[in-house]
Amino acid sequence: MVHLKKNKMPRTWPVQRKKDKFVAVPSHATSKGISILFLLRDILNIAKTRKEAKFMTLNGLVKVNDIIRKNENFPVQVNDSFSLVKSEEYYRLEIMNKRYTLKKISEKDSQIKIIKISGKKSFGKDSTQMSLRDGQNIITKESFSIGDSVIFNSKERKIVKILPLKIGAKIEIVVGKHAGKKGKLVGFEDLSRGRDYKVKLENKEVILPFKTILVIE
Repeated sequence: MVHLKKNKMPRTWPVQRKKDKFVAVPSHATSKGISILFLLRDILNIAKTRKEAKFMTLNGLVKVNDIIRKNENFPVQVNDSFSLVKSEEYYRLEIMNKRYTLKKISEKDSQIKIIKISGKKSFGKDSTQMSLRDGQNIITKESFSIGDSVIFNSKERKIVKILPLKIGAKIEIVVGKHAGKKGKLVGFEDLSRGRDYKVKLENKEVILPFKTILVIE
């Protein structure tokens, strides 16, 4: 089990820094999410100790995106659903005021996740491998571009809809000082390598790099 001093943890983690000296960190993707242990013990206060959290995971009582996770250190990332099997409670990890927060949702909503497309590879004439930001790879015949998002049904393990990264698309900012805010894509700014994206927020326009944005509509 890996621990991190609280004064070294990401600012997005919703915990008081002066309460305890150390906090549990996920097994991977430390900068993008927080561990099941952290959620059960420090946020929901369902488990009092790591041993209790481990008992819950080993006994199949916790799901992330409709998949039972038996490692209490497994990371829950932004837009992931987090489900408690026994109590039939469902949550989604979101960012609000630059901090991670768990939002209570319905069972139906917990089966849907918006994921950014991070890669593309051709497989023959009609099939393409779609690489998603959360590590999944899907073979599809649908047309898409890197940077688009998919609405993914995690229960049926299938794509419901592709959301193109285009002018007019609704954007959520997932990283940086504007994390959690939503706006509309209004333009591009070409760079020597790649491009930045102009997003109109409620009261201003910001220019953001590719990694910070997610198409949500």
